[in-house]
Amino acid sequence: MTDETAVLALLRAQMDAWAAGDGAAFAATFTADADFVSVIGEFVRGRAELATVMQEGFDGFMKGTRMAEPDTTALRFPLPDVAVLVTVGDRPMPPGEPAPPDARSVQTRVAVRTEGDWLFTTFQNTRISPFPQ
Repeated sequence: MTDETAVLALLRAQMDAWAAGDGAAFAATFTADADFVSVIGEFVRGRAELATVMQEGFDGFMKGTRMAEPDTTALRFPLPDVAVLVTVGDRPMPPGEPAPPDARSVQTRVAVRTEGDWLFTTFQNTRISPFPQ
């Protein structure tokens, strides 16, 4: 498996974990000391806390939602064991429901290779919004 394929498979694992409503599986795509910033600016530190926060969301306001396929994916490797993945797409929605036009965001993930495996270590989600008039 190429590094590009491995990092994109990690993204797919996140999407699958979200679809399953599995906070622990979602958090398992991150390093133990990961930094996670949600679209509302919530800062979560570490895999254990992330698993808890995500499970609370999956059991509550995110229940039944799915991560949308990104319509833009940019992946680069600034160092052999570091990958930067930027995706653009709609916010997670229930299956079959279209996302409203103002529900788009950009996600930046940094992945690191440790002992041969790739894991995300940083995640930042930013809602796309127009400049104020």
